[in-house]
Amino acid sequence: DAVTRGAAPGKQVHERPSGGEAGSRPRATMAWRSQLTKNMAQLTIRCCNTGSTSAGTRAFVLNNFHEFTDLNPSFKFMIREADAIEPSIEVMYHAVEDASMVSGRSQPKHAERSLSGMSEEEVTAALKALVDAGAASPQLESFVPIPIVDALGVTGIDGKEPNVAWLKPK
Repeated sequence: DAVTRGAAPGKQVHERPSGGEAGSRPRATMAWRSQLTKNMAQLTIRCCNTGSTSAGTRAFVLNNFHEFTDLNPSFKFMIREADAIEPSIEVMYHAVEDASMVSGRSQPKHAERSLSGMSEEEVTAALKALVDAGAASPQLESFVPIPIVDALGVTGIDGKEPNVAWLKPK
């Protein structure tokens, strides 16, 4: 539902209504939508511009993209369109703390799901399931590699416990 605002004669400017689409959804529905940044590092949706198997995916993108980007402004939400490809969704989750790794955290996990022939509602359910799965690897507020932790000692530079993930081998 675009709103036409005052513009130069002969031209129209289309904007989303103030508050965006998000204002019309119940809070419970919106809660998981705001968790993309916390539960995932990156999201890529691939679809065909004209293919019938991508119809639901295209509808999902057109109806939801602005809401997701408004709720997660720093999140990497990418849309890749190409001719004659099957629609899919790929996510990269955050790395998690892992003392057995030299860096102190694991390699990020990836998940990919086919969206072929799905309706907009089915695409939404598939994304919600991936967001929920990402809760197992939440974003670390800050990460300090082990050599820096060893150099700082038990406390931070200011002598207080800093807001970081202290990763030391067992």
